Amino acid sequence: MITLFNAKLKARKRRKFPIVKAIIFLLLIIPGLFIYGFGVALAENIKADQTIEDFKSRANGVYTEVTINYNGTSQTRRYYEVSRETSYEQADTRSVFYDDTHMYLGQKGDIFVAQESPFPNIPVFHQFMSFYFGGHASINNGQNRFIEATGFPGDGETVLDIILQPGNVPNDHGTKVNLTGSNYWLNPKFRLESDPDYPYYGSYYRPDFVGLRVKNITPEQIDGAVDFANDQVDWALYNFTFFLDMKYKFYCTDLVSRAYQSVMVPVEDQRSYSRALNDDRFITSVNDLILSDETYISFYVEIENNIVNIYYLADM
Repeated sequence: MITLFNAKLKARKRRKFPIVKAIIFLLLIIPGLFIYGFGVALAENIKADQTIEDFKSRANGVYTEVTINYNGTSQTRRYYEVSRETSYEQADTRSVFYDDTHMYLGQKGDIFVAQESPFPNIPVFHQFMSFYFGGHASINNGQNRFIEATGFPGDGETVLDIILQPGNVPNDHGTKVNLTGSNYWLNPKFRLESDPDYPYYGSYYRPDFVGLRVKNITPEQIDGAVDFANDQVDWALYNFTFFLDMKYKFYCTDLVSRAYQSVMVPVEDQRSYSRALNDDRFITSVNDLILSDETYISFYVEIENNIVNIYYLADM
């Protein structure tokens, strides 16, 4: 009887120690992962900012200042011409502007990204999102409009409703991949003074943003990437879980990277965590797109004192 009791006691101890060890392991690994993630994000932010500064420096501070009429609004612009120096910059002879007037930026397949989150009036969350993931990304459809995934639930909708909604089932949610009505990135009246974000970003969508192109991409691949993104319009829901439920749902940078994955990676090697424009092969952030070995900056816009500074690859 005593022997049986001792055996049971030893068994309980054996079960107890693994549980304790597991708890200790988690207490050690979670802070470690946080520190590692913070370090990676910090390094990416520093490197992305330096990449932008290097691009700007190639203009040598020389600019041409003009005043234009943007849909009834007087807008002062300074154009900084950046010479095309690399083989991939020279291989793509397209202008970075929509047409010869230089009113709008963007050709078919161009990627527009903003590093700051769309939630400037939510302290802490805004800084967290901007630091780790960035603000927004969209794809130019070639007709001066953009295909993008945005996560703003409409009236009567909640984030939980969209998370619980299967992505492959017809639904009436408005938080889907959409095609914009216009090219809004340089619109001086994008935001009214009554908008809660006006104190942070002013009347423009963002005070600074970046244009990216994919290196050595073919016209056929650009068409395919845009077609992939366009196929999600008014159908694919926004993915609020980011690293889960990715088969039929997209977040903004995810849509961009998976659109290009569809034409750059063999079908059998394609994954939900995109293997294109995302060198770490995990959640695609804005800085992932900027720093990818497969992309390069085609323009950078910085709005200061209501002057629009446009650094752009020179026309060929």
